[in-house]
Amino acid sequence: MRPSLQGARVINYLRLRGLLDAQPPSDPSIARARHHASAINHPAFAAAVHTFIDVLLGKGGTPSRARSPKTVENYVVAVLPTLEAWSADGVTDPREITKKHIEDALDPLCGDQARRLHSSLRSLFRALKRERLVFRDPARSISLTSSRPLPAALPSDRIAGLLDRLDDPRDRLMVALVAIHALLPGQLVHLLRTDLDRSKGQLRLRRAGRMDHLIYLDAFTLHLATAWELQRHRRWPDSSNPHFFVTRNTAVDDSGPPISAGVVQKPFKRLGLPAGVLRVDRIYDEARHSADPVRLMELFGLSNLSATRYVLSAHPDKKNGPIAP
Repeated sequence: MRPSLQGARVINYLRLRGLLDAQPPSDPSIARARHHASAINHPAFAAAVHTFIDVLLGKGGTPSRARSPKTVENYVVAVLPTLEAWSADGVTDPREITKKHIEDALDPLCGDQARRLHSSLRSLFRALKRERLVFRDPARSISLTSSRPLPAALPSDRIAGLLDRLDDPRDRLMVALVAIHALLPGQLVHLLRTDLDRSKGQLRLRRAGRMDHLIYLDAFTLHLATAWELQRHRRWPDSSNPHFFVTRNTAVDDSGPPISAGVVQKPFKRLGLPAGVLRVDRIYDEARHSADPVRLMELFGLSNLSATRYVLSAHPDKKNGPIAP
């Protein structure tokens, strides 16, 4: 059990030889959310948050689409201080919460903090109302007025030569998919090997509750994808992980886990440009050249509202009239 022990390899070795007891998989984000819920002082609020987690995972009384584990954890972390403050003020049951309580909790906050707490509380009481743990939803009629900043492009000197600063084929491909094809970091995490069709030059993006979106890759990105697949096969020829991107740990794990979000963010941190900023710059650049929201929807899978916002930002003169292709 030396410090350099490769735990994933040892676990797989024991599992393949029948020396490891089966254990249901546990997501660390869900485990942390459950721990936060159990740590709430008042049992009524603790039970309410556990029910909230069940609903977010699609395990409530009424079937629903499950949220991602990280989203569940973020919601719980956002509402936790407010619930503890209410409990300290003598509130003993979620059914005692009124509209005034929520307005008082939101009043000292502004910006992203206010929006985060507002959306989390609305989701919490909506879930409790659906599970019949509260008689009414006190957050239903509360709304926040907020202005969303228009997207803007990066200076050209900041994006020039990005890939030349990276050596690893996996990192180069991830940056190219974001900077050229405007993929989201979460989409990189969940890409499967079968999603790439090199013969047709297509990459399929699977979207829960929506139609799949096809991306037509350019020759340069296809070259980077080939370089990554060759490196993956050379390093882990026996890997059975179905995900397109792997690390030295996930490649040898026969349970086939995806890479972590931190692995995706690592090359962007090295470049000093967040993935989200690069994605916005790519879409903005396309909007500046085409001025067609339909083209943005086809290229990047954007909604009508998002595509329109990019076009209006790139062409302010179109705000006073209809958008023409």
